[in-house]
Amino acid sequence: MDHREAGLRSLSGRALRTAVPVALVTLLCLGAQQTRAQETAAAATESGPFLFTAARLLAAEPDRVDEALDLFERAVAAAPDAPFLRIGLAEFLAEKLRRFDEAAEHTAVAYRLAPDDVDVLRAHASVLVSLPRGGGGQLDEVLDQALEALERLRRLAPSDIEGMMLLYRIRERLEDYEEAASVLEELVSYHNGHRQLQGLLVDAFRRAGQEDRAEEVRNEMLRLDGLSLEARMELAHRESQRGNHTEAIELLEGAVAEQPESIPVRGALAEEYFRRGVARGRTPQQRAGDLAEALDRLRALPRAARANPSARLLEARILAESGQRSEAIELFEDLRRESRDDPRIVRELVPLLMREGEWSRIRDIGQTLVDRADRSTAEGAQSSDLGLSLLVEALRQLGEVDRALEVLAAEEKRGGESAELVLSQAELLAEAGRKRRAMALLRRDVVANDRLLRENDDGEPELPALVKKARLYFDLGADRLALRIYEDLVANGEVRRLMLVAESCREQGRFSESIPFLLRALARIDAGAETGLDVEKNTLRAALRFQLGEAYERSRRYDEAADQFQAVLALQPENSHAMNYLGYMWADNGENLEQALELIRRAVDLDPNNGAFVDSLGWALFRLGEFEQARRHLERANQLVPRDSTILEHLGDVYVALGDSQRAREAYEQALAINDEENVESVRRKLSELARR
Repeated sequence: MDHREAGLRSLSGRALRTAVPVALVTLLCLGAQQTRAQETAAAATESGPFLFTAARLLAAEPDRVDEALDLFERAVAAAPDAPFLRIGLAEFLAEKLRRFDEAAEHTAVAYRLAPDDVDVLRAHASVLVSLPRGGGGQLDEVLDQALEALERLRRLAPSDIEGMMLLYRIRERLEDYEEAASVLEELVSYHNGHRQLQGLLVDAFRRAGQEDRAEEVRNEMLRLDGLSLEARMELAHRESQRGNHTEAIELLEGAVAEQPESIPVRGALAEEYFRRGVARGRTPQQRAGDLAEALDRLRALPRAARANPSARLLEARILAESGQRSEAIELFEDLRRESRDDPRIVRELVPLLMREGEWSRIRDIGQTLVDRADRSTAEGAQSSDLGLSLLVEALRQLGEVDRALEVLAAEEKRGGESAELVLSQAELLAEAGRKRRAMALLRRDVVANDRLLRENDDGEPELPALVKKARLYFDLGADRLALRIYEDLVANGEVRRLMLVAESCREQGRFSESIPFLLRALARIDAGAETGLDVEKNTLRAALRFQLGEAYERSRRYDEAADQFQAVLALQPENSHAMNYLGYMWADNGENLEQALELIRRAVDLDPNNGAFVDSLGWALFRLGEFEQARRHLERANQLVPRDSTILEHLGDVYVALGDSQRAREAYEQALAINDEENVESVRRKLSELARR
């Protein structure tokens, strides 16, 4: 993934695996006699994460606390710079042994290592406030340290209930009632309908002397109390539609508490946990937690309710998003067969089969849809079209190009000649290297430019067909013919068409060709032309300038790219993607490094769990020579976005700079295994350089 544009994606999180094979734990505890091969395995058992996992398992057994402590301490000794290991040891010392001073020492180190990690901030503050109370000055110092961590947490994760409740209690202890109420008010805004939090907020406002505010919250509580079950579900649905999934969950949780046997409410709650889990901005840890909760809630329904097709469809979706693709596929397959190949089910099943490389199964599904569809109805025609596209693509993937061409020819014979069928045949031929036959097809009357440019029944030219034809000409090396189509298409100066052509160029990696179309679109907007889009003009200007900046950067016109990203920020000062792109570009080129760092820090402040942004931050620090800080951020980026080749390459680079060749090799090998064409050659070269050392 290229992080110049990766900021456009939703990326984030950290997950800690806590399950290990029992045999390995036994091997660790018994210290078995080992052969040379076993010695290699033993080295793995002395790694920090392995020891930590084993310690967690032993800590759950009351009579093995001493053994657990020994393993925790060995884990930290093996990886002293891993914040999560120190947090785990600190929590064990505090909760199991009540050794708060030692716990605080470890959380302080973790805080220095990872001052932006929400788990570290929460744990550090929690341990600090648990310390035995000393004299006034000492207590003030401890509380100040806890407040510093919690205010940082508030900035990064203001919806964190545990952390914000701790901050609220400290403010109350300090009799800073207005600030305590402010903390709670912000927290309640993220958890609409949370009865306990609202009750605390009423009391907090009263202690702060804000009776009017207290009464407002109290009235809101009474309003919710008076809502019927149906009204609560409708309110939750509206919140969900607005993307406020946490608020919807709070409302549904309240409804379940009042009517625990209501199947519709319990089912809606399971679905809402799923929706929040897959929503943008969730960390991998939060995502996994929500999906697990959704599955638990769903499977807790009575058997008859779980057998409902809607419930089974939700279960299949949860399994798919949880990475349990085999189970999801089988459930989707059952639903497909029962529904007689409902296209909606097929569209969810096929991407899973694609990821598993199950092209033979996709071919069979496509063939079934084609054979079964009743083409006399609109629905049947759509089903047939879907089946045909799946069948042809599967045959292409299986290397059966001639068979795919036969299928398209048969469809043409059955339904008559069409631009779509001709272009699909040309596409297959072009990919197979049969250039002459492909060019001959593109000269047929049905795909003639003037014919496709004529308005169809909708009053529009055949835009998709024209774009596809142009792209085929590019693929066949006929650039002049491709550009002629694009020029004909935008001859009327319509902004929407200019944007379509620019995006088509971008998708083919033809960034330099997209630039004139983007500039013309901007000029038309500035001249007052109607866009035909329901978007505010400055928003559209910012989007076009962002694309223009990307196109200039990909064309190695870096100064012009910087001008465009700065223009985006002038229009949208909080556009974190523009901050990240510009900052990463400068850092990658070794230019304006301090400015780059400032821009990326602002982007991370706005979206702290965006793995691409965190990677950019680590990379800027690396280019500034701050290798230890860079390592910390790049390791966090790797936790937020596992299996990303760019992040892994950056990690390898920083490990090399720190003299850790073994970890560098591991990072590079993981990056190479992903086989991302963006950096596969550079990673292979770096591995070779390491081998020569």
